[in-house]
Amino acid sequence: MLKKLITVKIISGKYKNSLIKYSKKLKIKPTKSIIKKSLFEIIKNNIKNSVCLDLFAGTGALGIEALSRGAKLVFFIEKKKKIIKCIKKNLNKININKERYKTFYNGCVNFLNKNTNKFNIIFIDAPYIFFKTKIIKIIKACKKILKKNGIIYLENYRNNNLYIKNIKKVKYKGKIAYYIL
Repeated sequence: MLKKLITVKIISGKYKNSLIKYSKKLKIKPTKSIIKKSLFEIIKNNIKNSVCLDLFAGTGALGIEALSRGAKLVFFIEKKKKIIKCIKKNLNKININKERYKTFYNGCVNFLNKNTNKFNIIFIDAPYIFFKTKIIKIIKACKKILKKNGIIYLENYRNNNLYIKNIKKVKYKGKIAYYIL
């Protein structure tokens, strides 16, 4: 019996229309296509040759979209080995050069505490049930590893009412709020 796979499409760039496939059993939520399209329209001038961090990578769709649009290197962080295996499988299937990405399976806090790299773009698409205090701490840690003029993308429930300093842009789509910091 074949497993039912869910697919997410890369919307632009070198790998446009490539499909990212994952099992429903992984219990991950990809960023909605309409939000992803809006996000990448906002940050399009910052992607070329950037180094990106995809925290809570899930499907890896944000990081893979960045690679498709010309990012030099993407770090994918997930705490479950099964999810990292799925991301690697999709990266290999799309035929993305292994020198353009790194994968880490451990919690984002562990990664942030040990990391010595700096990033142009950081994607934070944490599970929406994360407590506000955890998200705020993660944002603070990310700001320390962000290059000058870098961007942090945060996605969360609209009704979580996060208070975040120095927001450059906030947009809403249904129940979702997404922020550019």
